[in-house]
Amino acid sequence: FSVPRIPEGEAVTFDEAEQRCLKQLHEKDGKCVQSLMNLAKIYSRAARHDEAIGCIERLIALSDDPEEHGAHYLALGCFMEQMRDFPGAVKYYRQALGMEPCQKDTWYFIHNNLGYSLNQLGQHDDAIPYLRHAIEIDPGRPNAYKNLGLAMEAKGQFTDAAELFVAATQVDASDARSLAHLETLVSANPELEMEVPDLPARLKACREAVKVARADQPDLAALWARDRKKQKRK
Repeated sequence: FSVPRIPEGEAVTFDEAEQRCLKQLHEKDGKCVQSLMNLAKIYSRAARHDEAIGCIERLIALSDDPEEHGAHYLALGCFMEQMRDFPGAVKYYRQALGMEPCQKDTWYFIHNNLGYSLNQLGQHDDAIPYLRHAIEIDPGRPNAYKNLGLAMEAKGQFTDAAELFVAATQVDASDARSLAHLETLVSANPELEMEVPDLPARLKACREAVKVARADQPDLAALWARDRKKQKRK
């Protein structure tokens, strides 16, 4: 089992971050790539989706690099997901796929997110190849295991689903979603404890790993408040 590290960063409010990025963008005549990327993230988190999409569209217009376009279409797909527009998300993820970006993280999330969105539309058979490919691209991330598990569960392939939920929890025990799916699956299909090798022991290990991971996770709100207080003293 593994638990990712908490990233470090400066404690700033959304308004402060927005104003910094807008200032940098103005200073570079609206062509600051990093500022546009940061603004897109800020607006996305604030559910200001039209503004976030506008930033990405400006980024696409500033570049003719297929690698960068792939990442930008991936971001647009994520915004569609946030708006629960899964047909729109699929459209953008397929556009990203057509760019064939080679960066591992981008390529992984294009496949994973396309599979996830197809799952949301009930198109599980279409989702499965993309999710399998995502796992091949990066077996060290939990998302595609979980989403493939959900596709298998929807198709009635409960043994495969259970194995995938266990694998997802082993990869990242701080993400408890797969354990929750596994608990629900086993509760609805108790025969799995006999059909899946050592499932009771593995389920117990997953529970313990998630418990430890939760205990190790810091109180992010408290950390933010502490760092914010320190910054104000400077």
